[in-house]
Amino acid sequence: MSHLLLLHSALGLRPAVTDFADRLRERGHTVETPDYYDGTVFDDEQAGIAHRDAVGTKELFGRLSETVAALPDDAALGGFSLGSAFAQTLAARRPQARAVILMHSVAAPRGDWQGQPVQVHRYAEDDWIDPADVEALGATVRASGATFTDHVVPGRGHLFTDLGTADGHEQALADTVDQVDALLRAEAGDGSPTTPRS
Repeated sequence: MSHLLLLHSALGLRPAVTDFADRLRERGHTVETPDYYDGTVFDDEQAGIAHRDAVGTKELFGRLSETVAALPDDAALGGFSLGSAFAQTLAARRPQARAVILMHSVAAPRGDWQGQPVQVHRYAEDDWIDPADVEALGATVRASGATFTDHVVPGRGHLFTDLGTADGHEQALADTVDQVDALLRAEAGDGSPTTPRS
């Protein structure tokens, strides 16, 4: 199975993050969910963003340094929104990462991609994502010889993996867990099917 670093959004380490991690753990993966908000959690998007900006993304990203340093070289990198942005940044420094999983956030590529497969999960309409950035990242990833998969949930919103938010979507969450599990298994060389668990 795979080792996955799973990074929370600007809302903090909410139950939705630990639930997502637990679903993957049930399928045999090792998942780390560091809390770089030091226990602070938000229900309101604007309040979470205000906290992110008050602390600063550089400081928040720096809080991950010890956790990242202790990861296996081939650990997969993933995250939700802000955490997805951090995972994409880390991918440039960790070319042996097994996979990169970007949920609710995609940035335009900066320079060449390192050859890691990428899986994107997003609403069809998300005010935080520019489709041109998704297209550009996809082209860059494929040019590196890696696979790029863009899973698009119909509708408009943002954090569909968090059922505690207005944008939560139970079926999309379940599908995302299945798709992430399948990618991690494929990259680990284990193509055996799993039975989805509720």
